[in-house]
Amino acid sequence: MIRYRFSEFTLSPQRRLLVRDGREVPLIPRYFDLLLLLIERRREAVHRRDIFDRVWGDVIVSESALSQAVRTIRQTLGDDSREPRFIRTVSRHGYQFVFPDLIEEAEDEDAALEPRAAPAAVEDAIRSPSARAARFASKRWAAASAGGALAGIAAGGVGGLILAAAPGSAAPLAIAPVLAVIGGGCGALGGAGVGAGLASAEAAADSKRALTLIFAAALGGGLVGAAVEWLARWGLASLVGLDLDVGGGLEGVVIGGAAGLGFAIATRRTADEMPAPRRGKRMHAALITAACCGLAGLVLTLTGRPLAGGTIHAIASAAHGSRATLAPLGRLIGEPDFGPVSGAILAFGEGAVFGLGLSYGLIRRTRDEHLPDSRPI
Repeated sequence: MIRYRFSEFTLSPQRRLLVRDGREVPLIPRYFDLLLLLIERRREAVHRRDIFDRVWGDVIVSESALSQAVRTIRQTLGDDSREPRFIRTVSRHGYQFVFPDLIEEAEDEDAALEPRAAPAAVEDAIRSPSARAARFASKRWAAASAGGALAGIAAGGVGGLILAAAPGSAAPLAIAPVLAVIGGGCGALGGAGVGAGLASAEAAADSKRALTLIFAAALGGGLVGAAVEWLARWGLASLVGLDLDVGGGLEGVVIGGAAGLGFAIATRRTADEMPAPRRGKRMHAALITAACCGLAGLVLTLTGRPLAGGTIHAIASAAHGSRATLAPLGRLIGEPDFGPVSGAILAFGEGAVFGLGLSYGLIRRTRDEHLPDSRPI
C-alpha cells in the first residue's frame, strides 16, 4: 500500500486518514473517497459521471451533493476555487487534482502519521446521519405512486384483453380500457400509501431498517386500503344497492408489509443516503419485492381475502347481467368457474405486478443526478 504527501498533508488510503502536521483532519467517508479518487487520477480531469459511479455508485444523490463535497474538501485543504492549489474545476466536465509536488511513498508504521484525537464534537458531527436522503423522499413517493399506477394500468389492460378473448366470454373489447383505468387507480392509490411509508421510513430510519420499512409500508398501505374500502362499500350501497364485504384495509397492510420486507431484503442503505441499485441490480431488487408482494396476494386469496380482480368478480357476480365476471378466465385454465386456482393465479399476478412497479419507481435514479453544473465552486 502507498500513501500520498502533498504540501503539509498526508493521505493514507490503508488507514483512511487525512493528516495535517500530525493531526487528523476529519472528512466524511465519501468525501475522503472523492479526494482519493482525484489524487489517484491526478493526471486527468475526472468526469462527474465517473465520480458519481465511484463515490456514490450505490445511492442516489443530486448534483449539489458533489458540489458540496468539493466545497468541503477545499475548505479542509485551505484551497481557493478562484486560484486553486489542489482541486481545479473543469467547466462542464468535472474536477482535477493539480498540486504538482505530490509524493507517493510506501505505507509503513511510521508513528509520525498517527494522528492526535480529533475533538469529540467533530467526531460526533461526522458520525451523525445526513439529512440528504430526506430531500429525495418526496420524489421517491411520487415515483412509487407512478410506478404503482403504471403497473395497475398494465395489469388491468392485459387482463381485460385476455378476458375479452377468453372462450365463452361475453365481455366486449372495451372492457380492457375500463379495467386499465380501474387498475391504474388502485395501483396509484396503493403506490401512494405504501410508497409514502417506504420513502419516509427510508429517509428517517437510523437503525432496525427492515422492521421500520415493513411497519411504515404496512401502515401506509393499511390507511389507504381502509379509506378505499370505506368508499367502495359506501359507493356500492348508495349507487347500486349492493352490500358486499369489499376488502381494503387488511389487504393494504399485508401487501404493504410484504413490499417493505422485499424492499429491505433487496436493497441496502448506507448511513446517510437512500439506495439506488444500478443496471441489473435494479431489476433484481424489483423482482424480489415483486415476489414478496405476489406471495402476499396469494396468501390473502387463499384465506378468502381477494385483491382487485377477485373483488371485481364478486361485484360482477352480485350485479346480475354484468359482463365483467371473470368466470371465462377460470374456464381458460380448466375450472368450471372463477375458482380457487384462477383466483390464486390472479392474486399472485396482481401482487407481483404491483410490487414490481412500486419498487422500480422507488429505486429509480433521478435525471438531475448527473446534470452538469455550470456554477464554478
